Amino acid sequence: MPDRMRTDTTAVVLAGGSPAEPLAAWAGVATKALVPFEGRPLAAYVLEALRESRRVHHIVYVGPTTPCVEQLCDDQVPSGERLVDSLAMGLGAALALARPGMGRLLILTADLPWLTAAGIDRFVDDAPAADFVFPVVPKAVSKQHFPEQTRTYVRLDATLYTGGNLLLLQAEAAPRLLPFVDRAYRARKNPVALSTIVGVRMLVRFLLGVASLSEVERRVSALLDAEVRVLVTGDASLAADVDSPTHLHPESVVT
Repeated sequence: MPDRMRTDTTAVVLAGGSPAEPLAAWAGVATKALVPFEGRPLAAYVLEALRESRRVHHIVYVGPTTPCVEQLCDDQVPSGERLVDSLAMGLGAALALARPGMGRLLILTADLPWLTAAGIDRFVDDAPAADFVFPVVPKAVSKQHFPEQTRTYVRLDATLYTGGNLLLLQAEAAPRLLPFVDRAYRARKNPVALSTIVGVRMLVRFLLGVASLSEVERRVSALLDAEVRVLVTGDASLAADVDSPTHLHPESVVT
C-alpha cells in the first residue's frame, strides 16, 4: 500500500445493499459495490482513490467484501438492512477512532469507479468551513463527461444541478445526521411526508424550479441545527455512480 500523509479525514465507504438489486443480480454478486468492472469490483476503484489521497488517513468500509476489497480498507463492518443502519455502523466505527480534534469524516458510496485521489483532495480542500458540505455538479458538466448516465437534476439559481455521492462533515456533527437521513429516506417517495421535512414552501419552490442554493443551505441548516454548505464543483466523477450495465461501457464516459 502506498504511504499517505496523515491528515484529519476519515473515510466511511457505504457498500451495503442486496443481491436482489438489479445490477447486483445481473452480475451475480452480493451488492452493487462488488460488481466487476474491468476485472475488479467497483468498490476497489473508490478504495484505491482514497488510499492515494493526501487528505484521507483511515478508511472504514461498510458492507460485504472480497479479498481484493479487504486489503484496501483499514476497517470493515457489516452493512444494515437500511441505508441509515449502514450509515450508523460506519459512523460508529469511525467515531470509535475519535480523538480530540479528530476533524472531518468523508462519507461516500462505493459505486464511483471514476473517482480519483485528486478529485477527493480537491473536494476536501475546496470545501468551506462548515459542519456539513455537500457537492453538486452542473448538468452541463455531468452530461459532457458522462452522457449516458441518467441523473436526477434540480434547478437552483436558474441552473440544473445533480447531487454528488459524497458528504464531508465535522466529526462532532455526525450524531445530528442519522435522524435526518432516516426521515428523509422513509419520505423519499411520499411528497406529503417530504413536505413535512423540508416545508411546503420549500418543496413548492423546488417543484417550480425557483429555489436557490442559499435557500437550500439555510433550510437544511435549520433542519440539522448545524451549518450546511453546498459546494458547486466541476468534477463530474463525484456524481457518476453506476446504476446499470450500460454505465460500464467505455463509450459512456467522455474524458
